[in-house]
Amino acid sequence: MDKLNFQVHSVDQKSPDHGTFLFNQNRHLLLQDAQGWLCYTAEREHEVLGVIYFHLHENIAASPFKATFGSFELFQNWSEQDLDRWVLFIQSDLQKRGCKTIHIKNYPSAYALETTRLVKKILTSHRYITSEETTSILFITNDTFESKLTVSKRQKLKKGLMRFSFTHRDFKSMEHIYAFIAEARNAKGYQLSLDWAQMKRTVHALPEHFLLFSVEENEQLAAAAICIRVSETILYTFYYAHAAKYDKLSPVTMLLQGIYQYANEHGIKMIDLGASQADGKLNPSLLHFKKSVGGKSVAKFSFAKSLE
Repeated sequence: MDKLNFQVHSVDQKSPDHGTFLFNQNRHLLLQDAQGWLCYTAEREHEVLGVIYFHLHENIAASPFKATFGSFELFQNWSEQDLDRWVLFIQSDLQKRGCKTIHIKNYPSAYALETTRLVKKILTSHRYITSEETTSILFITNDTFESKLTVSKRQKLKKGLMRFSFTHRDFKSMEHIYAFIAEARNAKGYQLSLDWAQMKRTVHALPEHFLLFSVEENEQLAAAAICIRVSETILYTFYYAHAAKYDKLSPVTMLLQGIYQYANEHGIKMIDLGASQADGKLNPSLLHFKKSVGGKSVAKFSFAKSLE
């Protein structure tokens, strides 16, 4: 079999998309920054078998620049030797471009188990410093959502179903949903990563990837979520929150039930509930909640290396 051919490409609006995850596609990359991107591909007979995007700024090569993750996407089966050669090629090219540091943030391991295993092994062998977050994945299976809940959450869901209504909303509700979530987060001392102008611009550029869901009582929001379809089979709960006055009823449980049903009906295989970190530290209560609604803990790795 022919050896893999390694290529480097610039990225602009006319560049072809090689990544399968939204955060590794051109429209999202160029929202992070309109310039400074390099696309590294591994090809055989003009077929792209692997891709990673780096943003170059102030001698730092970052994958991603401003997104949930970037990292390597590998298609078909890869050997350790091939990935090792590609990593060396990328490092050498970045050094020639004046980069002194490489940062890579991987997706949750459940997105691509074998790729994550291989990437971690090879980068570790090249002395990348590895850090780890805990994220939670709600897998869509033949089991009902209710069967995944703890007894306590099942009881709260039952009460919620008698009191609230679930809605899959259209984009006319976006500003209202965003403001509700921002207010709920601010009340707990947290800020959203995107302000309203940034959120609006992102949704306008990628409307087919965003979904809005809510739980209401008498047309008043009790809980809401802004979700991103990261790929055909993965839905990411980007932002979600509930009104403090409903703390005892856990309306987010009913919200997730509705999202689970939507996912089951639309070919989605997993719901990424996000990381359980706050200010770089594990938030035990948040992780406990995600486990109580059926979330499975998986690792999300980041890698860093100095080239000096």
